[in-house]
Order: sequence, then structure tokens, then C-alpha cells
Amino acid sequence: MGMALEESTTGLEKLESNGIEAYIEEGLLSHITQRGDIYIDYGTDRFGITGFSIAIKRSPDEQPGCC
Repeated sequence: MGMALEESTTGLEKLESNGIEAYIEEGLLSHITQRGDIYIDYGTDRFGITGFSIAIKRSPDEQPGCC
């Protein structure tokens, strides 16, 4: 079971974190990683909502900031 794109990934850069793959616009990766590493995870948040989360952090233990 998983989530997949039904569109072509041609011209997109592949990200992988925690065994999860995602695709973003080419060239955007270098811009984003200037702020930290990209972490993709699937889990349940403090409100009981289950789903994917994407965060940019300097380390896996850092709490993501707002805005």
C-alpha cells in the first residue's frame, strides 16, 4: 500500500527519507537544503491525525519551526 503520482516524474528531483520517496522541481533541492536537511515521515501527530510530514531541519531531533 502506498501513495503514488499519476503524472510523469521527468524533470523532477527524487528525495528519499525514512524509506519514503518524493519528487520536487529540479533545482529546488539545492535552494531548500541551504536551510537544513529534508525529512519525510509518516506517522500520527499530537492531534491523532495520521499522514505524511515534510520538515526542513538541521538534525532529525530538532523540532521544526513555524513559518
